[in-house]
Amino acid sequence: MARALARATELIAARQSISVPEYRMLLLLSDQVPRSNAELARLSFVSAQATHLVLSDLVARGLVERREHPENKHIRLARLTEPGAATLDRCLVDVIEVEDRLLAGMPHAERGLLLSALNHASDVLAGGYFGDAALEGEAIEHRRRRTQRPAPDRPAPDRPGTTTPDDSR
Repeated sequence: MARALARATELIAARQSISVPEYRMLLLLSDQVPRSNAELARLSFVSAQATHLVLSDLVARGLVERREHPENKHIRLARLTEPGAATLDRCLVDVIEVEDRLLAGMPHAERGLLLSALNHASDVLAGGYFGDAALEGEAIEHRRRRTQRPAPDRPAPDRPGTTTPDDSR
């Protein structure tokens, strides 16, 4: 199911000459709240560098604009432009068509149950991260620890008596 939805999303985005990450970025900006690169990275679960690359391409094509933060000149806030909103609107028309095909032939009562279950799952999953500062902090700390571990075939260089492949020459 996830693979089929991913393929459908890829086709929807491609029809508008955008990538799936660009489509997701447009969705994140669709509430018209200007957001920093760091905030968009957190919301999209990707690195700040990846977010910067996606945003830079969207800015170059006029789908997103960046402006200075009113209180911090080091932060630039991204916002959807009119062409960006129009692109997203066209994508969402296709998304609704896919959803309609997904539900076609399903009895009305079962549609309600499915939609209710999916909405509940979405609320629980989103609330478990975005709505809970402690869980968000735990997830961030976990990622930080994971990226600081040495690779399994390469011992940490600061431990006494260990060498790295470069030290053996």
